[in-house]
Amino acid sequence: MITSKDVRNKRFEKAAFGYKQEEIDEFLAQLEAELDEMERERQEANNKIQILADKVREYMKDEDALKDALLGAQKQGHQVISDANEKAQSIIAEAEAKAAALEDEAVRQHAEAMERNRAEIAREKENLIEAQRQVADFKKSLFEMYKSHLELISSMPENFDGESESIPETAEEIAAAVAAAEEAAEDAPKD
Repeated sequence: MITSKDVRNKRFEKAAFGYKQEEIDEFLAQLEAELDEMERERQEANNKIQILADKVREYMKDEDALKDALLGAQKQGHQVISDANEKAQSIIAEAEAKAAALEDEAVRQHAEAMERNRAEIAREKENLIEAQRQVADFKKSLFEMYKSHLELISSMPENFDGESESIPETAEEIAAAVAAAEEAAEDAPKD
């Protein structure tokens, strides 16, 4: 490639009937100036290209870093979502297990309470039956005692004119008379 220095240092031999030297020198000077300007513009363009190339390399590094950061963020986001889902499933399973245990405990306590109530009702029924039996026995005993007293009273003489048996005066005599009357009532034929 021809540079402005090559144009400046180029010398031509003089020949008869050749071109005018001043026009050639003027053209070469103009050509040298244009080549200098082109060289300067080319150098500026190369500098700009180098700056742009450096920026592109820097952007490519940034792009790679951004891609890595984005991939890392996506992986971390997926991991966070996965962890949250696992934690939610764990919490739900634990809550369901606790609910089932509470329900089982409530059912067990209810069954125990029902069994205690049934046992209490059975005891109370037995107590009621025993009380009814005792009342019936007492009633029967009371009726029998009343009946024997009525028989005793009926066996007493109606008039006391002195011809009847002697009247008991002491507690022992009265008790003996009552016992004798009861024996007589028991020995008497029943209807």
